[in-house]
Amino acid sequence: MNSMTGFGYAEGEGAGVHMSAEIKSLNTRYLDMIISLPPSLSVLESRIRESLQGSFVRGRLEVTVRIRDIEEQLSVSVDRTAAAAWKVALEDLSAVLDGDEKVTLDMLIRQEGVLKANRTRDTEVYWNLLEPLMSDSAVQVKLMREREGIELARDIESQLASIEASLVKVEKRAPELRREVEETLKKRFLEILGDDTGEQRILLETAAWIAKTDINEEIVRLGAHIGAFREESAAEGAKGKKLDFLAQEMGREINTIGSKSPRADISREVVNMKDALEKVREQLRNVE
Repeated sequence: MNSMTGFGYAEGEGAGVHMSAEIKSLNTRYLDMIISLPPSLSVLESRIRESLQGSFVRGRLEVTVRIRDIEEQLSVSVDRTAAAAWKVALEDLSAVLDGDEKVTLDMLIRQEGVLKANRTRDTEVYWNLLEPLMSDSAVQVKLMREREGIELARDIESQLASIEASLVKVEKRAPELRREVEETLKKRFLEILGDDTGEQRILLETAAWIAKTDINEEIVRLGAHIGAFREESAAEGAKGKKLDFLAQEMGREINTIGSKSPRADISREVVNMKDALEKVREQLRNVE
């Protein structure tokens, strides 16, 4: 069992830059990735998604990548066409002003577009630096999710044990509930109809009423759901959705037991089971 909450961070240097990768993992029903990248690395978003999809099944992943130049990677080129155009224009201007000043290199390089500076951004080189950082961050997140999952499993098991303890008490009182129903119905039939009531009719009516109030079937199913829940919890792989379904089925059986039983002592145990199950479901919201 894994949690959906985790954090990972890794940083490194190469190709003249310092780069960091941060992953925050939060709980949500599906796998949702929010990726924040510098504009120069935006083309790597799809690769980042692919690299993480194999490691996570559910959860909101907030991925942040930062980059900082530690070596100026600059390439400068001359726009010959722009330089020639500026030279002609400046010579024409000098002629118009009846000047004899020559167009110098210093004058030309100050003109817009003559020199072009570009920072080198090799996507493949940056990906080779980023990929292991993403992998390290993802491993950290998974380890944290596993550790928190152990704590979740312990708390959930304690709540399941509480439900089972209440279920044992309910199961012990179920025969008493049946006898009480039989005795109460027989007594009321005799009070209303007197000696005219046939034994066969009493038995039929009692059987029909007991069928509506008998909780043995719900007790058995609830025990089976708890067993299935434990088996799924111990299995490998993502299981949050299936565990949530089993918790819903457990709640259905507990509610039915409560609605069928008029006894106060059974009702108290039903309340205890509902409280424990609600705590289980709260924890399941953070199970992958």
